[in-house]
Amino acid sequence: MQELGSYQRKAFIKDHPPVLARLLIGSTGSESTLLAGSVLGLKTADGKHYAYVAANQAAAILAEDVIVPATGDIYGLAYLHAAVVASELIWADGVSATEQETALAALRGQGIYANEA
Repeated sequence: MQELGSYQRKAFIKDHPPVLARLLIGSTGSESTLLAGSVLGLKTADGKHYAYVAANQAAAILAEDVIVPATGDIYGLAYLHAAVVASELIWADGVSATEQETALAALRGQGIYANEA
């Protein structure tokens, strides 16, 4: 993942009117930074959202930068319905291209349409 001070925010949202909501983002035990455009997954066991990994159901795209504390959870604003630029989305380390395609298909089923500009 990137640090807040070392990246240039890219335009990942397209012109379709989005639907946003505040989602509970779970702590993983160490402080982490999730950047706007990060793909979030829903961990059904606890009902919280995390950076997407294949074990979780793809659920949303983060709309703002969020620093998740080492202990405790935090709310973040995320897109639940939107048109986005697929190549500008941010994935957690270790998410393969095949897993990304699976996640994008799941997001499409929920109303998040990812394709190129």
